[in-house]
Amino acid sequence: MQVIMENTPSRSVTLASRTGTQGAVVLPIVAFVVPFFVSGPQWLTGTAVNCLLVLAAARLPKRLVWPVILLPSIAAVLHGAVFGPFTHFLLYFVPFIWTGNWLFTTSFMRLRSSSAFLAVCVAALIKAAFLALLALVFFRLHLVPQVFITSMSVLQFVTAVTGGMLALMILQFLETSHE
Repeated sequence: MQVIMENTPSRSVTLASRTGTQGAVVLPIVAFVVPFFVSGPQWLTGTAVNCLLVLAAARLPKRLVWPVILLPSIAAVLHGAVFGPFTHFLLYFVPFIWTGNWLFTTSFMRLRSSSAFLAVCVAALIKAAFLALLALVFFRLHLVPQVFITSMSVLQFVTAVTGGMLALMILQFLETSHE
């Protein structure tokens, strides 16, 4: 699957002219409301959020990706449904989830020129490894229950890959529908 996703200044202008400023407005709003409307299970919410992260990384200038990186975890804590009774433990992770989302989008942006599929997989691995290590440290320090080891490792990887692949399909559709 060949997906054209250059985020160079000239390409960004072209994409922006196709969609106006809609992507810069719509993606952060959707990223914020997803945890409210897709409030569980984690694999579904995570897949949707990671899809939005890849779409933002592929279609928006770098400075406009930040709201999509930050807003979903804020909404998840506010809504409290993703982890149910364990949501208050999520507060420990929020800055690190932001970092994981940044690692995911940045890795994807840097690697996508060779292969978008490989870029998603490697970026997902980087994000999941970072969050898994952190969850293990937090668990060993008795800050979070063991459920966070799985949810911040295997599930992070699966949702990042699944969301990334979904985003690549959406991007492919958008590219072919504008030809």
